[in-house]
Amino acid sequence: MRRLRLLAVLVPLVVATGCGFKPEPIGSLPSFPQAVTDGVGRRVTVESQPRRVVSLDPGLTESAFAVGAGPLVVAGSGREQYPAAALRLPHAAAVGKTPSVARLRKLRPDLVLMPNGTSADAAGAIQKGVGAPVYVAGPGTISAIEHDVDQVGALTGNASAAAALVKHMQSQLRAVKTAIDGNAPVPVFVDEGFFYTIDPSGSAARLIALAGGANVASDAVAGQSFPLAKLRAAAPQLYLAIAGRGVTLAGLRHSKATRDLPAVRHRRFSLVDEGALTDTGPRIVTEVRDLARLLHPSLQIP
Repeated sequence: MRRLRLLAVLVPLVVATGCGFKPEPIGSLPSFPQAVTDGVGRRVTVESQPRRVVSLDPGLTESAFAVGAGPLVVAGSGREQYPAAALRLPHAAAVGKTPSVARLRKLRPDLVLMPNGTSADAAGAIQKGVGAPVYVAGPGTISAIEHDVDQVGALTGNASAAAALVKHMQSQLRAVKTAIDGNAPVPVFVDEGFFYTIDPSGSAARLIALAGGANVASDAVAGQSFPLAKLRAAAPQLYLAIAGRGVTLAGLRHSKATRDLPAVRHRRFSLVDEGALTDTGPRIVTEVRDLARLLHPSLQIP
């Protein structure tokens, strides 16, 4: 049994072209003032080098650290998983809660990073109340993540590093696509515990597709465990389980309901760290590569 430490992963990869985001060529521009476009289409301007950044989105926190702006981040969302230094950040609010404007003001930010789902109106209200520019993350597709990396780099004075990182991400994804091109998608099931599975239209499912897999639970119903009869009929060749949820290869091999699944018979089973299929930071491309290697073990995937 291998353990896949993907990363909160699945996002419309392959460079999720349908998203419409394209990193702007900002690497050669003067450092400041800097104006960028955020994930909800707002124009965000930073007049001078930020010194205190508050991030309420783990993907944007990861992006900030990845481009060299980690030392500027003074508070995080509490949901960060990477890098290790981000896990030690003070929490801007209780995990899962949006901090009040008053709480944000106490943190004295000169740049606030907000999660996708924050409306333009809400971002504007926070910006007015806090007195600092507010950047809202994109929807978590590969192209949107690349856009966020690029724009966070510009906002924090790290445009060149961000441009290099985006170029590296695109190179990694092209290498995966080239390696799996022409191979049939591998049927895979993701078990979140008790046969509950991923959202068929969510980022994890899109990530699986990018890595050369086919989610066998494409008709799963939210809030319901996937029917065992359907699972057996789908015959997944790879079985992924979220770590810590009690799913083990031994248990699957012992159960009459699952012992004959091709993935179980051939021991093609891997544990995935919680959140690994929902990462919205630049690590996503590494997760795509690792997942592709699991799906296609016979291929040479760089």
